[in-house]
Amino acid sequence: MLFRRIKLQSGLVPENIKEEIKSRCDIVDIISEYVSLKQRGKNFVGLCPFHDDTKPSLYVSRDLQIFKCFACDSAGDVFAFLMKYQKITYPEALKALAERCGITLPSTYDSKESKISEELKNLNKFAVQYYQKMLFDNSLGNQALTYLKKRGIDDNIIASFKLGYSLPNWDSFLNAGKKAGFSEKILLTGGFILEGKKQGNYYDRFRGRIMFPIFDVKGEPIAFGGRIIEAGESDAKYINSPETPLYTKSKNLYNLNMAQRAIQKEGFALLVEGYMDAISCFQAGFTNVVASLGTSLTDSHVKLIKRYTDEVIIAYDSDKAGAEASARGMNLLIKADVRVRMLTIPSEKDPDDFIRENGADAFRKLISSAVDLVEYKIDRINKQIGIDTAEGKKKAVDDLVSTLASMGNLVQRSEYVKKSAERLNIEEEYIWQQLSKIGAGKNIAKSTQPTIKTSSKQTARERIERLLIECLIQCPKLVSKTKHLKKEDFTNSCHIELMELLWNNIDESKENIELGDLINNCSSKEARDLISNIIAKKLTLKKNLLSNIEDIEAELNGCIKKIEDFRKRESKLAILKENTADKITISQALMSIRKGK
Repeated sequence: MLFRRIKLQSGLVPENIKEEIKSRCDIVDIISEYVSLKQRGKNFVGLCPFHDDTKPSLYVSRDLQIFKCFACDSAGDVFAFLMKYQKITYPEALKALAERCGITLPSTYDSKESKISEELKNLNKFAVQYYQKMLFDNSLGNQALTYLKKRGIDDNIIASFKLGYSLPNWDSFLNAGKKAGFSEKILLTGGFILEGKKQGNYYDRFRGRIMFPIFDVKGEPIAFGGRIIEAGESDAKYINSPETPLYTKSKNLYNLNMAQRAIQKEGFALLVEGYMDAISCFQAGFTNVVASLGTSLTDSHVKLIKRYTDEVIIAYDSDKAGAEASARGMNLLIKADVRVRMLTIPSEKDPDDFIRENGADAFRKLISSAVDLVEYKIDRINKQIGIDTAEGKKKAVDDLVSTLASMGNLVQRSEYVKKSAERLNIEEEYIWQQLSKIGAGKNIAKSTQPTIKTSSKQTARERIERLLIECLIQCPKLVSKTKHLKKEDFTNSCHIELMELLWNNIDESKENIELGDLINNCSSKEARDLISNIIAKKLTLKKNLLSNIEDIEAELNGCIKKIEDFRKRESKLAILKENTADKITISQALMSIRKGK
């Protein structure tokens, strides 16, 4: 193993517990639950779930407890697979597998906060079941069920989304929760009850409402939304759970738990505003739909979306508020280098209304006609004041500039500038001038910070560095022999990252390093790819790694000597450079050393 302890929330999980979890969770068994695997020799093969695989590219080794895709280079251990497949964090994967194999993480490593979160999880699960029961098994629920049927929602969708009903009484859920063993304090923390004017008096937050559970990406209920059926003058149409230790509104998207696989398959996410919009779209076959829960899109939402796709079609309501929300969301997505298209629904309808009135096929045509940001913004200005006049053209450019400036990709920005100029029938240079005024013109200042070479074409020196790393990975006891080296002795950024991992975290008492562990702790793609290639060697045996410890040590000593020689030559030339006018010759010599010549 690479690390002695793993951080889990505010505590630490000992290495022996992590080893126990891995020993009980065979990687072939776990991956077989998501991918059809067939045995081929010592390994198992199947279609990789991380790209559009038509020829089995995924190899899984029971002996090594690692997986590797030879097409997209995904690789790692059972934790890495679960993290990548379910889009969860390392601690979440650790907990999920611990629960699966019946291992209870020591209570000494659970914080007070995590215990509260666990109690809230149980409360939310109870609430889902309770509200479902009230919808189907209570006469008062018939009104809610009738309402859903009138909205065209069928029984399968009601079950899939676990829709429910909160009774109109003031204390129905309060009493049911207390009867089930939940304290008033946890009911209050979970947002299910509110405190009355008189201290110590509590009442239900959700009363007489259709209940929409909100799930996290793993499918665990974390919050609720409630829609009133018979609204009074002071009743809000929708109310939602407050933020809790489990739920932050700006960091969750409704229906992402069921949409994530469809988003990856379709290649884009369909973003809507509300619960009913998402449910109607899902029922109509647009299963890649997520909702921003009626709130403006946030940076956290964008990061969440980018886990699954780099393209979004925004289908917010077509009224003024929806258009303004679309514009705000569009700028955030563009800034994150996400391709955005806008869907305009006729007659100021929302997706739910449009689908119920016109059907799924008509909505599919709308999606196919969704326009990019330039077309959308210019069309809006054209409808408002026209774009044939100088005033209209100027307003259109002013509206476009902030969006264009937010693009980090200069090539993409240039393409949109060209398209904007063509549509407005103006010179590109005018748009660039406006962008230059806010520091987003053609000329982007080059960074003054030195960059480390990460080219895929290796120099002789980089090959030596890589061979040294392979030796250390095969025999971690030899790491101490390299601790006199410095990160400045390495020329490749991912080699530096791996050496720092090995120097700072290696457990030299171990005979082997688990490659899955190592790849999980790499922060850069280049470092993960390097380990992935070592995994490939082990899986295919096309190129055997050294197996004899004496041979490994001899190879390592040779690498160390060459790296030391490079350093000595660099030092001599650096001194010479200070005392000579022929700096060009010296610079060329230094470059030659860097390349290993």
